[in-house]
Amino acid sequence: MEPSAVPVQRRWSSLLSAVAWGASTLAFVVAGVCLSYATVQEVSRLTRVTTPTPPEVSTDVIVRNVKDNAGRRASFRVLLFTDEFRWRLSSYDALESDNGEPTFTPEMKAVLNRAKEIIAVGASSEEIVPGLAAAEGRKREEARAGRRAEKIAMWIRSALTTAVPVRKLNVGHHMATKGSKETSDQRRVVIILVLEREDGTNVDEALRAAMALESINAPIFEALLTRYSLSAAKAFTWME
Repeated sequence: MEPSAVPVQRRWSSLLSAVAWGASTLAFVVAGVCLSYATVQEVSRLTRVTTPTPPEVSTDVIVRNVKDNAGRRASFRVLLFTDEFRWRLSSYDALESDNGEPTFTPEMKAVLNRAKEIIAVGASSEEIVPGLAAAEGRKREEARAGRRAEKIAMWIRSALTTAVPVRKLNVGHHMATKGSKETSDQRRVVIILVLEREDGTNVDEALRAAMALESINAPIFEALLTRYSLSAAKAFTWME
């Protein structure tokens, strides 16, 4: 007759061994929880970054993990609107009127609501009112660029269903160019999304670094950094 099985109790050679085993088990469990949390966060981040381009947008550029001067990171998504939608947002009549608010598509609303922060960019073309001196004309156009940023920010807020902060960036008046006098491209409608940013990140510094990094691949970045009166300085002009 075979002996019946008897439960074997683990006997520790010392109290220190028991404590070490318990600590290692706890560390394993904690590591598993942290890994699961990190996986969920990464899936959320990738979903946010890779949301399909909305139909209103002609150019969609993502710049990841750009550092500010202190080394803190941020990721941006720059949306350049199509010609058709640009005219709806940037025409003088739409800018100065309370009517004619554009309707964003569900795809565009989804992109906006996933952002950590949204930046509405206001720009004015090189044209100035005939008869005005250059300095006076530029000042007038910079004010118009500011109103455009205000208007775009208002339209963005109306499309949001989540509490996403909206900032306004006035890049000012486009500098004079030689050759063709077609200036509609200088009034391009641009919305910048902050996809991710570390706590304390200087968004101004990180955004300028992102534009400089991608200026060759995305001409809109080079233009925003160098061709407008208020953005060519060392820091951007943010509006209240």
